Order: sequence, then structure tokens, then C-alpha cells
Amino acid sequence: MLTDLQAKKLTHYFNVLDYNNNGLIQESDFIAIAENLCVLWGFKEGTDDYLMWINRFKSQWTEFRDYMLGTEENSADPEQWLRFADKKLVNGEDNFYSLFVEKLTEDIFDLFDQDQNGYIEQKEFIDFFMAFRIEVRHSAKSFMLLDTNRDDRISKDELTSGVRAFFRSSSEEDPGNWLFGVWDKELQR
Repeated sequence: MLTDLQAKKLTHYFNVLDYNNNGLIQESDFIAIAENLCVLWGFKEGTDDYLMWINRFKSQWTEFRDYMLGTEENSADPEQWLRFADKKLVNGEDNFYSLFVEKLTEDIFDLFDQDQNGYIEQKEFIDFFMAFRIEVRHSAKSFMLLDTNRDDRISKDELTSGVRAFFRSSSEEDPGNWLFGVWDKELQR
């Protein structure tokens, strides 16, 4: 069973993915994130780069939906998401969880390590926040907490630790809790 902290973080993640704030995660949310990335990176609508990113996020939606729902359903509500997260990510088999963590880490690096140097620098991390509509004002704190060795960049190992902690940690002090910004209204002050 999810702890209160895990439920708060996972509900926050649901809200990050629910781009249009309609209470459901749908393919249109993933497309909107891709469109936001294209604007951020200057890819004009209809260009090859633009279409590549739109199609990539459509594929990510399909993978997400198939993992979470296992059906051809076209949306997931918060209750479905929390049941899935509890069963598969937080309290599920370590093999599935490890693959999920690895894939999410690779996806973030593939998308935001724009100079492909094997690290996410602060500017790239800000792009991550902007793409997902996470409050940018919290990006510096999040970046600082995830950069555990304080070298002003986030390595794959640091990000992997952050992703793992975000989904499974029950400690409010864990830096990984900040992967997707502020997860608790009390912390926004």
C-alpha cells in the first residue's frame, strides 16, 4: 500500500502528465508535451523534426497505456494510475520496476541531454521543467538536490537514483522527491 508521501508524489506526477488538466492522462497530453518541446527547440509544425517528436510521444503514450492499463483504453484517471503505481512501481516486482526506472532515465537523457555529453546541465534541466509545465521557479532547488556530488550537472547514475527515490522512497528528505518539482502544496511557500 502506498504511503501518504508516495501517494502525494505520484498524484503530482499524474498531474504533470495530465497536460490539459482534465483529470485524465490521454494521448493528447503526450502530444501536447511534444508540441511544447518543439516550440522550445524551434521546430516548426510540419517539419521532419516536428513530426519525429510528435510520433515519438505518440509511441510513448502507447507504451505508457499498455503498461498501465494493458488494454486499448484511451485514458487513465488518477485512481487507475495510483493502483498501477502501487502494484507495479512501488510494491511490484523489482524486474518490472528496474526496467521502468531505466527506461524513464534513458528517455529523460535522450530528450534533454541536448549536447549529448552524458550529463544534464542546469539549462537542460530547465528545459525539462518547461516542457512538462513544471514550475520553473523550483528547478534550481530540484537540480541542486538531484546533483548529489555537486559538480553542477546530473549524471545518469544521479538521475537513476532520483527516479528510484521518486517512486519508492518514503522519506521526505530524499532528494529524488524533487524530480518533478514541488509535490506538496506546503513546500511551495
